[in-house]
This record gives sequence, C-alpha cells and structure tokens, in this order.
Amino acid sequence: MKKLRFGDKARRYFWVLLFATYSVSAAGVMIDVLGDEYRHLSQVAVTTVDSDKEVRMSGASQVAAVYRASSGAPFSTLPAGSTFKVVWPDGSSEYVMIVNPASGTGVDPIPGSQQKAPAQAGDVPAGASADASPTVGAR
Repeated sequence: MKKLRFGDKARRYFWVLLFATYSVSAAGVMIDVLGDEYRHLSQVAVTTVDSDKEVRMSGASQVAAVYRASSGAPFSTLPAGSTFKVVWPDGSSEYVMIVNPASGTGVDPIPGSQQKAPAQAGDVPAGASADASPTVGAR
C-alpha cells in the first residue's frame, strides 16, 4: 500500500475543502416571495413558472431590486452573472440569472430550472373530474 506524504495529503484536503466551499457558495440566494417585502409586488402576486417568460422576468427583476435595496450593500448585492432561486406564490420555483442589474427586465430565467408547485391534498389530476368516481371493471 502506498503511503501519501504530508504535502500530497494537504493538497488533496485543500481541493476537497475548496470544492465544498464552492458548492455551498454556488447554491446562492433563495428568495421566497411569500415574505412581507415581496408578497405585494405587482409583478409577483400572480406569477408562476407557467406564466409567460416576460412576466417571470419582470417579477424576478422586482424581487431582485427589493432584495438589493434591503441588503447592507445594494450596489454589490446580486451583480451581473449571479443566480438566485425564486419561489413563486403558488410554490413553484425557478433559477434566474442577473444579466443587467440596472435594467427593469435585467433577469433571465435559466432554461430547465423550472419546478412545478408540489401537489396539494385535494388537487385533481389534469383530465379528471372532481366529482367523477372511478369505474373499475366497467365495459
């Protein structure tokens, strides 16, 4: 069995620590729009991942602006290229990227990151009727 020298071990632990730190920092910011400061924004109240892209961009831009304004360093918070997760009022979520912090629509949804809202108890699957009972064995 080959023994690793101290330098090799230190180098390996350095990379593991660097990867772990990057993973935690890459997770970024998650903004839940049900908070008091976001709930009543005009472009957020009715937005879901099923909304048009322009509506989602506008809502996410409003959320980003309020998040920046409430931070201690508004000019360095959420710079261009940073990403954050938005949880819309219905529980659906998506990741967005800041493309231009100065623009009213300076946020771009990341394709494929949209997650539908979790099913609520009592929800009826699409195509089924709430009052229809299953007909097992009917011909």
